[in-house]
Amino acid sequence: MSTQSRQERTAALEAWAERVDESDLTEADTSVLRTIAALVDEGEDLERAIREAVSRARSRNYSWSQIGAMLGVSKQAAQRKYANA
Repeated sequence: MSTQSRQERTAALEAWAERVDESDLTEADTSVLRTIAALVDEGEDLERAIREAVSRARSRNYSWSQIGAMLGVSKQAAQRKYANA
């Protein structure tokens, strides 16, 4: 797995685009790739919202078992992933 962030990869692609000869290019439908990027962004927003909700649930004394049940995972998996939320 690459250690570069998506932003770093985007910057590298933009730098390449500045150097490429236009005669070497062909048009491509990249809508599916843009959809993937948008879904990743939505997923990051969703994960942040889940972390906040778990934190609120813990502050209201809900158990890891209850939280895990809502997440569809074991209490141990919920605690491992969200204990520092």
